[in-house]
Amino acid sequence: MTITQTEYFSFDRPIRKVALVGVGAAGATAVRHLRDAGLEVHAYERQGKAGGVWNWQPDVAPPLSVPTPAPSVGAFTPLSPPSTPGSEAEAKASTHAISDADRLKFNPPNPVYWNLTNNVPTTAMVYKDYPYPEGTLPNVKHSVLSEYINGYVKHFDLAKHISFWTRVEDIRRIPESEGSAHRWRVTLHKEEPVAEGQVAESWWTEDVDGLIIGTGHYNAPFIPNIEGAKEWAETWPEQVLHSNGYRYPEPYAGKNVLIVGAGTSGIDIARDLTAAAKIYLVTKPITSGPEDAKKMRQFQRSFLPDNTEGVPEIKRFLPPNKDEGVESGRVELVDGRVIEGVSLVLLSTGYQYSIPFLPQFHHDPALGPITDEQKSQLLITDGRGVLNLHRDVFFNADPTITFIGLSVNTAAFNFFEYQGIAVSRVFSGKARLPALDERLRVYERLIAEKGEGKYSHFMGKVGEIKYVRETVSWLNADADVLGAPHVQGHTQEWLANSDKIYETFALKYNIPIEQLRAERGLPEKGFAQEALEFEQQAKDVPGVAGVTAALQQTAIVA
Repeated sequence: MTITQTEYFSFDRPIRKVALVGVGAAGATAVRHLRDAGLEVHAYERQGKAGGVWNWQPDVAPPLSVPTPAPSVGAFTPLSPPSTPGSEAEAKASTHAISDADRLKFNPPNPVYWNLTNNVPTTAMVYKDYPYPEGTLPNVKHSVLSEYINGYVKHFDLAKHISFWTRVEDIRRIPESEGSAHRWRVTLHKEEPVAEGQVAESWWTEDVDGLIIGTGHYNAPFIPNIEGAKEWAETWPEQVLHSNGYRYPEPYAGKNVLIVGAGTSGIDIARDLTAAAKIYLVTKPITSGPEDAKKMRQFQRSFLPDNTEGVPEIKRFLPPNKDEGVESGRVELVDGRVIEGVSLVLLSTGYQYSIPFLPQFHHDPALGPITDEQKSQLLITDGRGVLNLHRDVFFNADPTITFIGLSVNTAAFNFFEYQGIAVSRVFSGKARLPALDERLRVYERLIAEKGEGKYSHFMGKVGEIKYVRETVSWLNADADVLGAPHVQGHTQEWLANSDKIYETFALKYNIPIEQLRAERGLPEKGFAQEALEFEQQAKDVPGVAGVTAALQQTAIVA
């Protein structure tokens, strides 16, 4: 299928000025590519440096909100300015004291524990033209990854485009009656530390044409609605935590720990707690999700330490004795068994998707049912995923709203860079999106295959390579028409390095790779071989040649 010129989407006016929210692994590279595309980019980061979730903070997250807050305020509750703010040049900072509680509300600590390392090898988890320092191991601590992202910002001179200690509180369409040359008004709130317990606070607005949301999806803890959980969290707030509040294993040496949830974080933290006397791990059968996700989850569970006992789901937390410690608490399981004597309850129960600064694109479940037409104009309803995105990036109802970094089970930094390049090309007029009807067809196929929840953002090893090849094919085809340099896709070196994910797990868990292969029966094929097979399938399409034509035949190219 060949898309003709009349079948392309067109912005009603050029995009020249872009607001980017969040300067983590995805946002940092997007700043560079937007700037290099000739766009005016204003990036906002509520931390004091780039790096996103890889920035270590010793602070523990504030006490849990049980039950889980509505998705529209799951990440934070936006604040309103004391008066109508003007431009940044007009903003006047006021210095005042700030409590620890208010500081943590403005900039909650990241879900990073002291011993956290990467799962994807650094040789694959890498930006296209910015290598790690020589000698960097495939498996490294969070601090190395944070330094790498901040090194990228320094190397490409990006800090001048970033406002740190700045939170986006609200983004609204500018009324046509104002006659503005721009589309969106961004309300910004800065709280920059100037001394211990002191901040310089200021408010201002910025009018822009396009938006990039790069805030990730680890900001709004999801707490399951379990009977008695609220009372336990209120009685023992320092011993009942979400996994985003876990920091060190030492306080729990020789003690019993209850972990609820056997996803990546739950398993990694269980591994970190090998000195605990006993770990009770609440697990569910692995029955949902793409096959790649199920296989990886089963593989990860095989690494659980010997002090771990898998237990069924929790029926209820029995009423707490407020005069005694958490060890006196009793937890009833669905099979009737009662667990007691635990020193920590860790809810490794994942996150919901939340964009508090775009409330008009939320519809919380408590507001009642909506029509399909209403839903098509929204980004988030129940918090299980972000809706209505073309290629996990462009909002179908309004492509001036874009997302980067939502996709999961990828090589992260490398993958996010391709998304940032795609947005910069589309916003600068060097790449084209299909018309709405075609974007909707692509989205409907995605939902039919993966569903609307978190798995709509799942890539997996084959999906990632396929997505990048589609993206590169699309961008380069349009580059030939619109006059832009070609984008290089995955190199053979990158594909070979990405095959080493199991070697990275071996390093992470201190197990010889030969033993790992023998005991786990690891698959022989990796990323590179899967990619070569995909390319061969493309070449086998009758009458056409190469990956691009195969993708066009299946109407995937955008």
